[in-house]
Amino acid sequence: MNKQERKNLNYSPKFISEMNITSLADVAISLMIIFLIAGISVALSRAGIPVSVPRSSAAIFQRTEGITVTVDKQEKIYIEDKLTNLSQFNSELTSVLAQKATAQVYLIADEAVNYGLVITVLSKIREAGIENVGLVASPQAIKKKIGK
Repeated sequence: MNKQERKNLNYSPKFISEMNITSLADVAISLMIIFLIAGISVALSRAGIPVSVPRSSAAIFQRTEGITVTVDKQEKIYIEDKLTNLSQFNSELTSVLAQKATAQVYLIADEAVNYGLVITVLSKIREAGIENVGLVASPQAIKKKIGK
């Protein structure tokens, strides 16, 4: 065995004991920016119909997946951003319920809307077989009592 063959037999590769995480940090920051932009764009696209809902001190945010029924200031009725009227309401609601496969409906009504119309829409929702109806309100600001 000559000197060159002995040298090749004794050769052992050197292991790198450091890990370069620069590219890992770049990927993580890039993903964070992408998800941040996607989340904001989804939130803005789901803004829906502009409605000034009444305020309540008992309002609790517990939004689960469901269908939104909105009555705006001009007393126009929307099911998931689609304009409808009282005569077509049940057929539109049942078709949306079949597509979404949910039994939760959220009723959002502007505070200037006639109470009778809200009750009529609520009864139409109940006629469609929905028992789980959420009435949407904004949380009221808690006032601090000074000196008590």
